[in-house]
Amino acid sequence: MILLAALAVAACTIDVSDRIAKVGDHILYRQDIARLLPQGISAEDSAAMVQQYINTWALAHLKLLKAEEALSEEEKDITDEVEDYRTNLLNYRFERAYTQSRLDTTVTDEEIREYYDAHSGNYKYPYIIAKARIVTLSQNSPHYDTIKKSFDATKEEEEQELRELWLSYAERFEEFGGAWMPMPTIAKAVPGLDAESCETIFRNGDKYIKVGDGKDYFIFLSEKIPVGELAPYEYCRQTIKDAILNKRKQELRAQMEQELLQEGVETKKLILY
Repeated sequence: MILLAALAVAACTIDVSDRIAKVGDHILYRQDIARLLPQGISAEDSAAMVQQYINTWALAHLKLLKAEEALSEEEKDITDEVEDYRTNLLNYRFERAYTQSRLDTTVTDEEIREYYDAHSGNYKYPYIIAKARIVTLSQNSPHYDTIKKSFDATKEEEEQELRELWLSYAERFEEFGGAWMPMPTIAKAVPGLDAESCETIFRNGDKYIKVGDGKDYFIFLSEKIPVGELAPYEYCRQTIKDAILNKRKQELRAQMEQELLQEGVETKKLILY
């Protein structure tokens, strides 16, 4: 253990031929370990890290040695698997380079809107989508009654005045940037609530007070899309943009494959009998 703990300190003077461990023909040297230790680490921590590294290194090589001994020559022949892996990896890298160099990443609002209108059935979700406001407030707050009466304000001029109150005295004030949010995400912001219970709570209402331990959660949905109805365009916009780009990538891959087949025949790299 003293030797192991000294490795971090002795890194600068380690003899590169000093051996720490050996498994079969594989040898672990001091320098292999010392360069992995962070600067300023204590002797106790360095000893633990070194021992862990030695164990990991030893187990990897012992497993390999055992596999060489226990498996048949047929089981140890991994030529086909290695070649398949190499082929798949190189093909993937080529396809990625091909599509990245040719992909038009510009998607206009008009394209997104057309896609939204043409595929509206794809954007009806099994959960409520809403613009939510959540005010978390201590039950002992001197502003408790005021906030309880105001957390569901909807008039813009009232909201602007009350927002300063909410921000100043609430333990937490969340509006999700004013964006449309799925109910599962809204539910996660309130301890003790889940998406299923929120669906029930807000099916026929737009506000709810969740009583907690020492603090309450005032939840208000200023706008709401019921389960199964078409989600707002703004909520679907990024998803649709991704779908359009994925479609373009698929088209480029199909184009690449057709080009390769044609080129293969023309250059006689591909011969069809």
